Amino acid sequence: MNKVLDTALVLAAYGFKVYPLTAGTKIPVKGMHGEHDATSDKATIMNWFEIDSSYNLALNLQASGLAVIDLDYHGNGINGVKNYSQYLMDHGNTYMDSLKTYTELTPRGGIHIFYNLNHDLGNKDIQLMPGVELLTGKVVIAPSYISEINKWYIPQYQGYQTLSRENVQPLPDWIIELATEAQQRTTKPAAVYENYQPGQKRWTGRLLDGLVHGAPKGDRNNYLTQLTGKMFRVGADSDSIYNLLVFANSNCEPPLPDHEVNSIFGSILKKNGGR
Repeated sequence: MNKVLDTALVLAAYGFKVYPLTAGTKIPVKGMHGEHDATSDKATIMNWFEIDSSYNLALNLQASGLAVIDLDYHGNGINGVKNYSQYLMDHGNTYMDSLKTYTELTPRGGIHIFYNLNHDLGNKDIQLMPGVELLTGKVVIAPSYISEINKWYIPQYQGYQTLSRENVQPLPDWIIELATEAQQRTTKPAAVYENYQPGQKRWTGRLLDGLVHGAPKGDRNNYLTQLTGKMFRVGADSDSIYNLLVFANSNCEPPLPDHEVNSIFGSILKKNGGR
C-alpha cells in the first residue's frame, strides 16, 4: 500500500481531518478546495490516493481540534527555534513541560509542536514572537516524526509513531494568553479614534498607511520592496521590519508566498549592511 495513504488512514482513525496536496508541495490539489475538503472518511481518502498515489498530506487543524506552534528558521536572522527556546528557559520548568507533546522537525530546520486545542482562537496564524507562530488553521504533515539523527522527516511507516490523540497534550494556558495578547495588539481600539482631529499627514503617517494598503497582483513585489526600504531608512530593527513586512504582505491580494517575502527582506537587509 501507499505509505502516505497508510498514515492518512491512521490519522483519520483518530478523527483527524486530512486533505491531499500536490506532490512535493504545500499547494492544494487543482480542482479541490484545500482544507475545506479535509475529512476523516476512509473511502474518500482512499479515492484520493487512487487518483494520484504521490500526493502530499496536510491537516485541517481547526476541524481536528489541534493547534501547532510553528518555529521557523528563515535564514535571514529570524530564528524562531532560538527565540522560543530562550523564552521557555526564561520562564522555568512549568513552561519547559509544554514540550512533552508530539513534535516534528520540518525539512528547512523548523519545528512543529502539536497540541490539542479546546479554545476558540479562530482560523488564523497568530505570531507570538519573531519566527514563532501559533497555527490553528492548517499544517502540512509529511507524515513524520522528530529525529535527532538526521534532522529530517522520518516517515511513520519506517517504524516511528505518528500523531495520535494519546501523544498530544492540551494547549497550555500561557500559550493561549500569549495568543490573545498578540490578537489584541492587532485590533484597533475604538478609543484611539474618539477624539481624533484631522490634521496634516506627516511622513510617518504615510508610512503607517502603507503598511495596511496592500497591493494587487502585479504590484506586490514593488510595493513590499519600497516599504521595506523605507522602514530600514528610518532605523527600525530588522526583526521589527520583518514582522511588519509579513503584516503588509497579508494585506495584498493575494499575499506573496513566504519565500518571496523572505527574498525581498534578505535582499534589502544585505544592502543595509545585514544589521
